[in-house]
Amino acid sequence: MNILLMIASGLGAVVFLTVIVCFVFSRQILFMWYRVRKAPFNDPLRMQMLKLAIDAGMPAAELCFVDSPVVNSFSIGSRKNGSIVLTTGAIEQLSKEELSCMMVYEIAHLRRGRRLGEIAAVLAGTLTMLPVAALWGAVFTGFGQEYEPAPKLIKFFVTSLLAPPAAFLIQITSRESVKYESDKYAALLYGSDSAIGMLSKLRNQESWGVNPSHASLFIANPLTEDEIYNTLFRTRPSIADRIKRLEEAGY
Repeated sequence: MNILLMIASGLGAVVFLTVIVCFVFSRQILFMWYRVRKAPFNDPLRMQMLKLAIDAGMPAAELCFVDSPVVNSFSIGSRKNGSIVLTTGAIEQLSKEELSCMMVYEIAHLRRGRRLGEIAAVLAGTLTMLPVAALWGAVFTGFGQEYEPAPKLIKFFVTSLLAPPAAFLIQITSRESVKYESDKYAALLYGSDSAIGMLSKLRNQESWGVNPSHASLFIANPLTEDEIYNTLFRTRPSIADRIKRLEEAGY
């Protein structure tokens, strides 16, 4: 009984510390996870983003980049202390107007604050990493190689336990309507054509192997849509539906 109590207390302490770490260091964790680098002070894109923030009545956000050929972006932080992260693929493949629409979209998200979603993504991401840790723990403790049935079964068991609560955490901290509102905001500032052009290029992208729990942070779903596991973490309307709404509104 005492041993069980000690184990329960130990697990409780680990969970509590994990929540505290995710709450305090969520931004740093995401930056390290994706190897994000800050834009130089005199970068033209940073100057462009600052102008967009002023036009939106927002405090200046921090502009950052992540190396990926995929056209995508995400934002984290709060209204007063936010960061916008663009992929190098977005910078290379979008026109100036389309890139402005992307940054305006992220600024619109920061207007409402993304802190809660950011913390939830990091916490859920930690949960979804544990099955991989369980797999390698099984390998190193003699259950077999990573491709053999026993370690795979252990990974599957841990995934079945942790994926549902991780997905639930993401679902309750995400709102589908925010995506539509941010699309509308970008279209109002730069026109429907630029916003639709930006979304069209997002629709034709290859999948990006991000942690499924982080997918809700991105402007477009970076995951493979037809995988059952990934559908647990889907929180946004389809690109086709977002384009249709903009076409019908005609901003």
